[in-house]
Amino acid sequence: MIAFTEPVNTAKPLRRCIVSGKSFSTEALVRFVVGPNSSVVPDIKCKLGGRGMWVGIKRGLLEEAIQQNLFRRAAKTNVKVRCDLVELVDHQLCERVINGLSLAKKAGQAVCGYTKVSLALKKKCALLLVARDASENARSKVCAMAQSVDCLRVLTSHELGTAFSKPNAVQAAVSAGGLAELIKIDGRRLAEFRNKGSLDEDRHDAKI
Repeated sequence: MIAFTEPVNTAKPLRRCIVSGKSFSTEALVRFVVGPNSSVVPDIKCKLGGRGMWVGIKRGLLEEAIQQNLFRRAAKTNVKVRCDLVELVDHQLCERVINGLSLAKKAGQAVCGYTKVSLALKKKCALLLVARDASENARSKVCAMAQSVDCLRVLTSHELGTAFSKPNAVQAAVSAGGLAELIKIDGRRLAEFRNKGSLDEDRHDAKI
């Protein structure tokens, strides 16, 4: 399991968090830029032009950056910070995970529902997703079958269902491949932001 608290990989580009002053790989940070109207804009994909301002991918760090006016200091000019910036970042990080799952579904690499997930876990499955609001019984039942599979528990059942065009979903499985790896990265980032840890380790102690 890779956690953002582990030593950074120096082979990757490093950026400094404007809150902690520590340097991390870009995967462990959220980039912000100043938009045309002097407002602070999250750049989740790191593609927007302008000088980047980086904040460690923790909700608390972003809240601290806002409360202490650290964006203004980093930008060296007056900037506008929208009142829902924290929620916007959460939404955009979540949207990336959902979009990744949706693409995997269209490619025939992701399924949801207990029966389909159970079958996927018997084959070459790279990632199991369990809704964070799933019942203890539902969680333990599916995790018992996935002790050697990475498990992510950060999406709500509604968010997980959205990826499969359903009102709700309790579990989903993604087969091995590039999309699974991208979902792991985006899911790990969302989990860190929501303070839900990284890839879940429940699979190691699930009761069969």
